[in-house]
Amino acid sequence: MASRSKFCSHVLCYRMNLFVYGTLKDRGMIQSLLKRPLTDPSPAVMPECTTVTSKWGYLVMIPEVNSQVEGVVWHELTVEDLAVLDRYEGCHVKTLVYQREKRKIIIGDSAEQVWAYFGTATFLTQMR
Repeated sequence: MASRSKFCSHVLCYRMNLFVYGTLKDRGMIQSLLKRPLTDPSPAVMPECTTVTSKWGYLVMIPEVNSQVEGVVWHELTVEDLAVLDRYEGCHVKTLVYQREKRKIIIGDSAEQVWAYFGTATFLTQMR
């Protein structure tokens, strides 16, 4: 769920949460991309998913019954932060590997809707 930043009253200043499971779990990496410090992430699990390794050697999350992906949730991300991460993940290019979707994750004993990067249908077709 988005929360309002205490520093901004404009609608675009809503803050969002993002589940990550690969290189973006690394604090140094994500802070370097966003050019700002982040609060500590929360350990989380994405149910009904697994990861596969792409032909380029990086992880891609895809749906998979009776599986789960362990990762972390970065909190308080802005619209601008997500745009930077979308570019990093290649969501803006013609041959998409990733798309960002809203999904339910488990943090401790509770469920929460967050953003996460998933493999696209095009990517999944190329894997077969």
